[in-house]
Amino acid sequence: MARISKERLARAAILDKLPPDAVRVLVVDNMGAKKYRDFASLADDDVIQLKKDGDPIVMRAKPGRQTPVGVGPANKTVKEVLKRKKKAMDKDPVYRTITSSPDSPNVLHEVIKGLGEETASLKFEREEAARLGQGTANFSTKRVAALKATADIWLKRMDQIGGKAIDLDSPVYLALFSHTLSTLKASMEAARLRPEEVEVVFTRFATMVSEDEWKEEALLLMKKAIGG
Repeated sequence: MARISKERLARAAILDKLPPDAVRVLVVDNMGAKKYRDFASLADDDVIQLKKDGDPIVMRAKPGRQTPVGVGPANKTVKEVLKRKKKAMDKDPVYRTITSSPDSPNVLHEVIKGLGEETASLKFEREEAARLGQGTANFSTKRVAALKATADIWLKRMDQIGGKAIDLDSPVYLALFSHTLSTLKASMEAARLRPEEVEVVFTRFATMVSEDEWKEEALLLMKKAIGG
């Protein structure tokens, strides 16, 4: 008990050295992380960080007004954990896809896979809890939420896949189609086909692409190309 009293006295002596305009003090928490705390939020196991002269390291302006002070890992153990965390993040397919191609459709694909993995893990934990005679309601609630999130993402993915098909009646497609026909006509003229031959080809071509069967076949080919 005397040791605790000495620690409290030492902390009180440190806090007495705080300058009047100090609003936060730098500490190392029980997880080894350095952070600035306001005095009302100081925990009993927070270790106040001191300068070489023994005075506490403080923040003199209101939070957010000053450029944050960069601090490294509190110790070698924390540094090693941070390295392992960074490696795990770099290997994570969801994180890797989002950081490399945030606009890619593959983001939703990887999210669905990640949700599926978490859902399966929750099922295992629920079954283990039931086997040990422990409560399972918490695991069930989390799994239902994960399943719902998976379903929502899956529906978005299906919309995304469906959106890949080209609208054959859209102004954008019609403009591209017109440009393609102009290029084809110019190529035929460059090949010295007679005007009447060019006319026959284009008349026949226009008849074929205006038929419903041609559009249906085109849409079917696009659907197959995107894996539908």
